Amino acid sequence: MTYPYALPRLPYAPAALEPNLNRATIMTHHDRIFAGHIDGLNRALQPYPALQRRSLSRLLLHPDCLPAPARADILHHGSGVYSHALYFSSLAPARTGNPDAALAEALRCSFGSMEDFLRALRQASLQDTQEGCTWLLCDRCGRLRLLFTPGLQTALPLVPILCLDLHRHAYQLTCGDDREAYVNAALPLLNWEILSLRYATVSAGQPPFPNP
Repeated sequence: MTYPYALPRLPYAPAALEPNLNRATIMTHHDRIFAGHIDGLNRALQPYPALQRRSLSRLLLHPDCLPAPARADILHHGSGVYSHALYFSSLAPARTGNPDAALAEALRCSFGSMEDFLRALRQASLQDTQEGCTWLLCDRCGRLRLLFTPGLQTALPLVPILCLDLHRHAYQLTCGDDREAYVNAALPLLNWEILSLRYATVSAGQPPFPNP
């Protein structure tokens, strides 16, 4: 992803995740929240041609190199673009699906079993009442771990496979303020095909998402 940033199209119809997440939730989250971060990042970068040539990951990894007047906006909206791009592409209409053999083995080695992984993901997503994100991350040896980050912090420089958005705007129009109901509704929507491709890309030493 590079400047000028454009709002990615949803990889499914807005109502395709129902009943787990309703159309109003997806439309508000994608077309207002995500789009707002896209617009905000473009505005913040507009006066700085040198920064426009940098990748999103590079901008977020080197905040001290950002001009003071724009630093807060670039980090805020840049983190929002990064996490939302990962989040929406990590979901798919509810279906029976599984990780491929490589990711399944990595999950087994890191968590014990698929059931243990899902249990750990639920726990990581519910242990903190702050809004934020839960990330499934991969290290250079292919090991996986979970991490919760508050607010719009990313998990960089760790490499993300999955981002689960835990801000209220991700679920309030479907689940009210019930985060546990949202997490339980979101887990069957995980797009294991995409997550497996991300893991394979990282394992092969290719640039992580988004390209640095």
